[in-house]
Amino acid sequence: MELVMATPKEQQNGLPNFYLLKNNSGEIVGRVNLVDIDKRNNIADIGFRIGAEYVGKGIGNQALKLLLKTDLSVKQIRGKTTTVNQASQKVLEKKRFQTSGGD
Repeated sequence: MELVMATPKEQQNGLPNFYLLKNNSGEIVGRVNLVDIDKRNNIADIGFRIGAEYVGKGIGNQALKLLLKTDLSVKQIRGKTTTVNQASQKVLEKKRFQTSGGD
């Protein structure tokens, strides 16, 4: 599995960071993003999406693991999901993200 930084204009301006997740055949199997980056406090929100045919195969866990190994420009990452998105919640919990009340 490989995490490849996409290079849209927003990233060049230091805004959201978008990454593509590719399998060993070079196919895009998902994406992971750092968004709502607060440069003052070095905090960002994480979001990810895994292709439907790859769900349930540990791809979300691999994506998060790879992202956390990159040279991040932030010191803290917040995960945010809907209350019904149990798959994303499991991925975040495995990496020790803590549950908190939403707003």
